[in-house]
Amino acid sequence: MPFRFRPLLFGLAAGVVLVGATTPVQAAETANSEFVIIRPGDLLEDDLYAGAIKVSIDGEIDGDLIAVAAEEVVLEGTVTGSVTAVAPRVTINGSVGGALRVIARSLVVNGSVGRDIVVTALDVRLAESSSVGGDVLAWVLDMEALGHIGKDLEGSQRTLAIAGSVENDVDVSVGQLTVVDDLTVSGDLGYRSESAAQGLEMANVGGVVVHKTPLPPNIRVRALVLFGRFFVVLLLTIAALSTAWVWPSRTVAAIEKVKVSPMRAWLLGAVVMASPLFLVAIGALLFTLAPPSASFPLLIILGPVVLAAVGVVFAASLVAGIPTVGRVGGVLFRKLEIFGAVLAGSAVVGILWMLPIVGWLIPLIVLPLGLGGWYLSWQVKPEMPNQA
Repeated sequence: MPFRFRPLLFGLAAGVVLVGATTPVQAAETANSEFVIIRPGDLLEDDLYAGAIKVSIDGEIDGDLIAVAAEEVVLEGTVTGSVTAVAPRVTINGSVGGALRVIARSLVVNGSVGRDIVVTALDVRLAESSSVGGDVLAWVLDMEALGHIGKDLEGSQRTLAIAGSVENDVDVSVGQLTVVDDLTVSGDLGYRSESAAQGLEMANVGGVVVHKTPLPPNIRVRALVLFGRFFVVLLLTIAALSTAWVWPSRTVAAIEKVKVSPMRAWLLGAVVMASPLFLVAIGALLFTLAPPSASFPLLIILGPVVLAAVGVVFAASLVAGIPTVGRVGGVLFRKLEIFGAVLAGSAVVGILWMLPIVGWLIPLIVLPLGLGGWYLSWQVKPEMPNQA
């Protein structure tokens, strides 16, 4: 298969789950193809881990679904367990027995979710026909919640259009809250906003309506910083898994160098990471020693060199930590192969980075150590990892 048509695997083991319409699928756990499809009438009696351009579930999965897609994840059938999906578009027209966890540009729910929905997206629509058995926690730019929510509606939205029913409370931070049709809230309707809600005359609220003032700027800044770090971790994890997919043997070799020579790898990486500072120091020294007439020519020469060094270091930092997180994942979860180790290590390191006290130490350790591992790996010819 040409490289440009390879799907994004993102740490999921290889395998194919494509079955006949009348034959149950037995113990299939992973799928890696351009399109992963469970056809109408198919039954998968296990969890499914799917990585593809598009994941389409029209049959039934008696277990959980974890799907990463380059274009979209579509559920028309039934998943008896929980669904975790990462894709530009996620559509739930069928039934999810457990929880729904989504990171996407767009989420549409027309079907039912037995437990909670946790979503981070740009646009979310819970249609009139949607039914959620638990809470809805949504960090979204624009959201429509028009169906039934069995417990609380919480989170933060720029705009929230709401109707239908909420069995417990509504507690959101929102730019503009609008009740667009008949709404029943059994508990309290609380919203934090600079603007008063519109359409409240169509709302039947069992408790009280509470309009709260916006959070102080410092609290909002902290929340945005954490939110930003979360997305940085997500993007770096995707980059790490993609790099491991493209260069598995080189990635394994770099992880091995981090394992056998951690101090040497860190020192080499630290030198590379600090190279722009060295160039600035050399430039400052030359400016001090050179006559005034030579200052401008030196600036013309050294300026682009320093900028180029900064650009190279920044680009390298996007993949520098891969050997380190792979080593962390391999130590904590010894049975995982390369993709699982990189994914697990990225999650652990990402959580540590978000901690307020030790978080600032993580880049100082992870990036130089991984960059040194890459450098040392080029000194030997890597062996292909065992993919069996």
